Amino acid sequence: MIQHLLFIGTLIILLLATWTDLRERLIYDRFVLSLLGWGFLLHCYEQFTEGSVPWLEYSLSAIGVFLGLAVIAILTGGRSIGGGDIKLFAAIAFALGLDALLLIFFISHLLGAFFAIFAKIKHRKDVDRKWEMPFAPFILAGVIITYGMVIWM
Repeated sequence: MIQHLLFIGTLIILLLATWTDLRERLIYDRFVLSLLGWGFLLHCYEQFTEGSVPWLEYSLSAIGVFLGLAVIAILTGGRSIGGGDIKLFAAIAFALGLDALLLIFFISHLLGAFFAIFAKIKHRKDVDRKWEMPFAPFILAGVIITYGMVIWM
């Protein structure tokens, strides 16, 4: 039950983040903080009702994801991943755990790569090294697919 609520809350917050990422090319901190708060609230409830939550795992996953992606962004001059995406992935790691995040991360990057290849083929002149695409829609798709896999497995 808690896992379903975590995924549903994550989906709602990601819908809002996707909307602003598409419109303004920004993922606001209020979405990241909302996701962290939602995860914290439900993990507290889970602790109260079931007695054990791997707080250390959730926290270290979020910190590790944040630091790892931040290093990648620094090494690539911010061209590979944006700050909002980094914070969003870290919040997802805290809310859903590292296992779910790894699947979401893989699926979102796979979908993003397919989209980028398609865009490059279709719009050769417009898509160059400076071309940027909002990534929140692919993160949202990754969460939807991962949640579908959790439900059916």
